[in-house]
Amino acid sequence: MKKSTLALSIAAALGGMGLAGTASAMTTLDTTGTATSLTLNARGIGHQLVFPYFTAQGDNATLLSIVNTDTTNGKLVKVRFRGASNSDDLYDFQVLMSPGDVWTAAVSQNATTGVAKLTTSDNSCTLPKSVASDFSTVRVDPTPAKGDSKNETREGYVEIINMADIISTTGSGSALFKTIKHSSTGSVTCDADVLEAALGTDTNKAGYVARGFGNPSGGLAGDWIILNQAKTAAWSGPATALQATGNTGTANMVIWPQKFGNADLTDAATTADPILARGIVTAQYYDLPDMSTGYIGAESAVTRADNTTSLLAVKGFANQYVTSDDIAAVTDILFSQPTRRYAAAVNYKATSSSVTATTGTVAAAVYRASSASVYYTSSNTAIRDRQLCVNNVNMPGGAAKTDLFDRSEVTPGAAPAAGTPPFVISPNTPSDPAPSVTFYFCGEAAVLSVNAGSASDPSALSASIARTDVTYSAPYTDGWMFFSMDNGGNGYPLIGASFVRASNGTVNYGFTYPNKIAR
Repeated sequence: MKKSTLALSIAAALGGMGLAGTASAMTTLDTTGTATSLTLNARGIGHQLVFPYFTAQGDNATLLSIVNTDTTNGKLVKVRFRGASNSDDLYDFQVLMSPGDVWTAAVSQNATTGVAKLTTSDNSCTLPKSVASDFSTVRVDPTPAKGDSKNETREGYVEIINMADIISTTGSGSALFKTIKHSSTGSVTCDADVLEAALGTDTNKAGYVARGFGNPSGGLAGDWIILNQAKTAAWSGPATALQATGNTGTANMVIWPQKFGNADLTDAATTADPILARGIVTAQYYDLPDMSTGYIGAESAVTRADNTTSLLAVKGFANQYVTSDDIAAVTDILFSQPTRRYAAAVNYKATSSSVTATTGTVAAAVYRASSASVYYTSSNTAIRDRQLCVNNVNMPGGAAKTDLFDRSEVTPGAAPAAGTPPFVISPNTPSDPAPSVTFYFCGEAAVLSVNAGSASDPSALSASIARTDVTYSAPYTDGWMFFSMDNGGNGYPLIGASFVRASNGTVNYGFTYPNKIAR
């Protein structure tokens, strides 16, 4: 296994490998994987990974690492960064990992352009050859309610998919395996002609096998660190892992070229993304695979999306918060919903008469055309500030009065100032339904900032894109809360944690408290 270093100062231009041209996706989707299900692996190793949040806001940088724990097979891996507002594609590429390999990178803000940028000094093979560059604003909201399109690139989440294994054949090994395999000194060839022959041409299942690929067997693990370089505070955690299980545990191959070209979406297993499936955005080869692509047996994309959502769905969670002025503490609570995009999305070019139009300027919710999701519907979601929001989650301390606690068992129902709610949610307007009771968590990677002040004040994570603020007065400056999100017994697919920043004089600290789930 090689060792890699992170260099936040690198800002290389996006390099090419001559991978332009006309290629097509696999002519028939593979259904030869032996696994019978995809499960949540609490031990952290799987076929697919989700990094629940990244940020390049202000002085924050996010460090990511992916580990191939398989010491026999290489891995063809799709890496896709999605935005915090509505899961729009910000940046995606492929990494070809050798057995036992680690790939590392960092995301920070480009001070010149204002957008997020990826930097890496890792020498694992990638398609394209260089992936150290700025994120793209092509798919994000051109006129967001908060900030600008550049700001939309600076927060979100990351999805990782083991598209296929890279197999070492008997004897000297395949040309592909040899060019992505690190030597004993850590060097690697990454021969452009070999990679083009393996991944840049028309092919099908048999063709990919002949070129050195096998069904994905998983073995991926990942970790993230959010580092505030000014406050010298840091938060970290593992990626959420989804593992294919049953029989020998191999999934279907899901290979598409990392190229321009209109992708064929006629196969029901390709994608459940309503923006792509409805043709609002023309799907390119590089849009595939996604987390809804048929990964197990002959399942459709809708089935895969709903099955993955059910693995991540929670009906409620509890967590701590700390906002004591004595230690200058602030707390952010993350609500990341990594499969929401496969049930509902937002079209930024809708018209008043059509949510699927491509020439307007109205931000409109777009739902799946068939097999409606039980998780996100027109009844439990709404558009606010051009973001899709969930509208049926109770704010702790609201109607129930028994889901907010200080550190001495006190709840609003037992508080001395009875009848005066100890909280204010902002921003709100007079037309908002019960603003002190219902919590609209808006955006895909939504952040609730506790006692940070107003939306213009820095929160623990310096969240900006999908942020809501809540203020709890004494005695609720520190305590814990419970969020109920039963959603008709279905819950919501949610990954999150509390991020606390505190100070002791000139020394700053960051704490990450994972959510405590009640299903």
